[in-house]
Amino acid sequence: MATALGLMIGRIKIKGISLETSGALFVGLVFGALGYKVDNVLFTFSLVLFVSAVGLLAAKDIGKVIKLYGLKFVMLGIIITFAGAFATYILTLMYQGSLDPYLVSGTYTGALTSSPGLAAALEATNNNPNITIGHAVAYPFGVLVVILFVHLAPIIFRIDVKKELERYRIEMGRGESADKSEGQEAKEKFNLLSYCIILAIGIIIGSIPIKLPGIATPVKLETTGGVLISALLLGYFRKIGPLSTRMPKEVLASFRELGLAFFLAIVGIESGAGVMEVVKQSGVSLMVIGFLAGVFAALVGFLIGRYIWKINWILLAGAICGGMTSTPGLGAAIDATGTDEVATGYGATYPIALLFMVIWTILLHTILG
Repeated sequence: MATALGLMIGRIKIKGISLETSGALFVGLVFGALGYKVDNVLFTFSLVLFVSAVGLLAAKDIGKVIKLYGLKFVMLGIIITFAGAFATYILTLMYQGSLDPYLVSGTYTGALTSSPGLAAALEATNNNPNITIGHAVAYPFGVLVVILFVHLAPIIFRIDVKKELERYRIEMGRGESADKSEGQEAKEKFNLLSYCIILAIGIIIGSIPIKLPGIATPVKLETTGGVLISALLLGYFRKIGPLSTRMPKEVLASFRELGLAFFLAIVGIESGAGVMEVVKQSGVSLMVIGFLAGVFAALVGFLIGRYIWKINWILLAGAICGGMTSTPGLGAAIDATGTDEVATGYGATYPIALLFMVIWTILLHTILG
């Protein structure tokens, strides 16, 4: 019920701007405040459904993007997440360190509209409720920042989106054959066995501990990052033995939207009970931190990607959302550019960004705690 109502509210437009799927989060907050609960199994299932679809959608161009731009997308993932964490840290110091470090870390993921990042932070902190509460307080402003940024950046910086899309398709070597290749992909049948294998391998990847210098606790990509990497790699290679890993675009798009809607509704329900109390105590501070940190992270990523590395806007719009691990941002970027192909930049940036979201979250705990 929360998901359905949230999707209906999300379709309401005010001056051309709407919450879209993110409406499920805010309805979920209301349901949570009213005492509703949800099984954690559904939380994991919805998240896996979303990230696997995103990975498989972006897989077809990932190899060409890496050849064209090398490690630039990897660096963007690190830079954008660091910019958000740095801004969060500086702004927190301005409030004399009076905020709970878990609230601040949650604000950081909310500022970057990071739904999968929130999931990784929850897993990294044993589901501390203040992570979700801080995220929920900052999230509306993070959503607003990303939606406005991907829509206004082309106007402010005079970017011709149609020309950028044409140039992108030429760079990818698709050109006039794009419609034909997409038609061939549409004929692919959904293979449940292949899909389950992709998920299983992703879960294994996500469970591998990664030891990082200077951090006592090993970091894991968790289910979120592992499944995305598995989907990207296996989708790119097209097959697992005799089994095809290319799925119909329409099916994957439905999985993406359904998984995201359920995930956001569940996050809202889980955190709704504690949000109002925190808003009364320190909500304004968290809102300010969330808004400014989100603006700073997006702007740093854009300026470096566009003017230093000369990255095509179609890819960069997705990369900024991927660097912020921003699922609602990806939807806004698809809407702003008129193409799902922004998911390629998102997928190229997302895995390293997710890893560093976890790292910076741990460091924020350490420094502010």
